[in-house]
Order: sequence, then structure tokens, then C-alpha cells
Amino acid sequence: MSKKNEIITAYTLQQCNSCKEQSKQKFSDGDYVFKEISKCSSCDGQVMVTKIFGESLTQ
Repeated sequence: MSKKNEIITAYTLQQCNSCKEQSKQKFSDGDYVFKEISKCSSCDGQVMVTKIFGESLTQ
């Protein structure tokens, strides 16, 4: 059996506090949970990071 190479990519999940709209983006330096990102484009609520996670790709 051969050992498979695994590449893990970090992502952040961002969510609006008002309308609960979510988006996933690649992690960038300085991101942390509860960081306020911007105003929501749908309802003008506050968008913040709610989760940081990794997804793996096997080669």
C-alpha cells in the first residue's frame, strides 16, 4: 500500500448576525472566530467569522 499525500486547505465560515446568510472563504492571516468582517450586503447586519476549519484533498 502506498501512503497518500493529504493537502489541507483552511477556510473561514462567515455569517450575518441578522439574516444568518453564510459564506465560505479561504482563510487569511489575521482571521479569528468572532472577528467582525463587514456589513451584510443583504440586510446591512454585521458579518463575522463563526468557524475556522480545514478541508483535505488526497493526492
